Order: sequence, then C-alpha cells, then structure tokens
Amino acid sequence: MNSKFYITTYLLLLISLGYVATDIYLPSLPALSIYFHASDNEVQMTLFSYLLSFSLAPLVFGPLSDHIGRKKILLVGVAIGTLATFGCLFAQNIIWLIISRFLQGIGMGAVLISSRAAVSDLFTGKALAKQMSFMTMLMPLILSIAPTIGGVLQQNFQWQAVFIFLICYMILILICVAFTPESLKNPSNEKVSQIFSKYRSHLKNRLFLIFGVNFVLPSLGFFAYLTVSPFLFQEIIGLSPVAYGSLALYVGGTILVTGYINLKLVHHFLVTQILYLGASLIVLAGCLLMFFHIADILTTWSLLFPSLIFFTCMPLCVANAASKSLSLVHSNFGAASALLTTIQFLVGALGSFIFSLISDETALSLAICFIFIGGLSLINLKYACKLEKSLETKIKK
Repeated sequence: MNSKFYITTYLLLLISLGYVATDIYLPSLPALSIYFHASDNEVQMTLFSYLLSFSLAPLVFGPLSDHIGRKKILLVGVAIGTLATFGCLFAQNIIWLIISRFLQGIGMGAVLISSRAAVSDLFTGKALAKQMSFMTMLMPLILSIAPTIGGVLQQNFQWQAVFIFLICYMILILICVAFTPESLKNPSNEKVSQIFSKYRSHLKNRLFLIFGVNFVLPSLGFFAYLTVSPFLFQEIIGLSPVAYGSLALYVGGTILVTGYINLKLVHHFLVTQILYLGASLIVLAGCLLMFFHIADILTTWSLLFPSLIFFTCMPLCVANAASKSLSLVHSNFGAASALLTTIQFLVGALGSFIFSLISDETALSLAICFIFIGGLSLINLKYACKLEKSLETKIKK
C-alpha cells in the first residue's frame, strides 16, 4: 500500500480528478443543449458554475487540510463530488445541472488542493522535484484521454453514461482514499483564523502578484477554448463526439512535447526569456486564427493548429511563471500556491462566463482572446522585469 508506484498513481489520480470531471463531459455539451431544450449559452454556464466553485474551494480547504489533515478533506471532497455527480445524472432541467456542477466543483477543488499538499508531505528535496516532474509529464496524457472516453460514451450511450462512468470512477477513488494512511504527520496547531491570515502577506507581495499575472492569464484562453470548442467542432464543422474527443490527444501531445522542450530550455535560458517566447507564441496563435477568419476558412485544422500553438503556453508560460512567482515567496508556500491556484481558475471561470454569453459561430472571438492574452502577457512581463530590476538596485544600495 505504501509502495512508490501506488503512491504515485494514487496522487496522480487525485490531482487529475477535478480536470477529468470537466474534460470528460465536453463532447456532450451539444447533446445536453438538445436534451434540456436549452441554448448553447445556458449549457456553457454549467462549465462556468463548476470553475467558479472549483477556483474558490482551495482558499478554504487548503488551510483546513493543514489543520485537520489531508485525508479528511479528501474524503469530504470526493464524497461531495460523487453526490453532486448523482445530481448531474438525474438533473431534470438545465438549472438543476448548473447547481449540481457548482457543488461538484466544491468537492473537486477540495481534492485538488489537498492532494497537491500531500505530494509535499510524502516527498522532500530531490525526490519531490523528481516526483513533480514525473507527474507533470503524465498529467497531459490523462487529461487528453478523458474527452476521448467522453466522446465514445456520448456517441454510443448518450450523456448519462458519462456521469455514470464518473460516479464509478469517483467511488473507486473514494475507496482508495479510505484505505490510504494520512500523509500529514504534523498538523498545524494554529487557529484556523491564523492560518487564513497568511494570505495577507502574499497579497502585499507586489512582485509575486505581478509575475503571477503571467501564470493566470493563459487560463482565460484555455477555458475559453474549452467553452466554445465543443460547439465549433461539432455543430459548425460537423465532427462526431468521438472525433471531437480524440482532438484532446493532439492537445495532450503538444503539452507533453513542449513540457520536455521546456525542461531543456531552462538549462540554457533565463525564465523570463522563456516567458517572452511563450507570450509571443500566444500572439502568433491569435494572429493565425484571425487570418483564417478573414480568409473565411473554418475547418478542423484551421481551428486546431492555432489552438495547439496556444497550448504550448501551458509549459512555457504557466509552469515558468509559477516557479518565478513562488521563488519570490519566503514562507507559507502552501498558502501562496493556493492563492495562485484560486486566481488562476477564477480567471478561467471569467473566460468561460464571457464566452458563454457570446453567440459567435466563428473563431473570431477566440482569436481576439488569444491576441489579448498574449499582448497583455508581454506588457506585464516587461513591467515585472523592470520592477524586479529596480528593487534589486535599491537592495544593493
């Protein structure tokens, strides 16, 4: 039960659970619109409601897991997620589904932050770095398989099968959590109110927050893509649920390869230089989408190829911006990580909400979004580097 293989698999399943709960039902979004006699915008709100609660939950459950232990939070989180998924399965209308997804996000947010903390409980030093690198490399593969499974289930058994599969998956994980020992050996003796006060020091760390902007901005485009792509690829281009789900394999492969390239780049270039490269690629992705829109070309590859260029930002921008931002923190790393995670998914929820209100049957809005994100990332990065240099000069004096 304590073998390295089991622990690695266990943590990987826990950390990826919240993402799987979203990605697996993406191919079913157009079918849900038909089933509930709801507009595409209303169905897209199910993604926004999930992301909203998923983003806020770590702020509460992260500090609580330091106080009462990871296992209790994990059990509560998976249990809430399972019950909420039953709510999704038996939803009678779109409002019911939106509320169930919101509750599901609370549970999955608790699981995400507690499982991330558990990695630090179980590994230290080089072993921790090696474990995180290994899990980061495998994560895209798991996330790319989820929509593929969802597409197969949707095409052969309809959308209810997706949630039945998810319920079985969560129950299996719940059993694993129940029989796995607590990872936190020394719970915090501080009062809960003192634990939450740790966020204040990070909110006063100006440089931490500014570099954090480059960490959270790509989430706006990432979840905007997740919100509109099921409808663009299936309703406008005409792909089947299985064909749409399989596109996630290209996304996962792109992130995996770029992640490997990033590991090589960090040995030869400054983190800020790689961040400039990533932001520039986001602008390029937006410009390509804009070109195809102006040329009145909307095919699978005219939409997918620029999007794959955008997804290179996940390792190049997100991973490096996180490491740069956290390197500017001197204590309370758990609270800092939870704060970044919450802001990241709040921005993602904002992107999902905005695109759920836009009735655009072209890639124009997505192209504008990519260009905006890339341009703002470049401007913010230039300001952050200038501020860091200024502060270093003051310290030397």
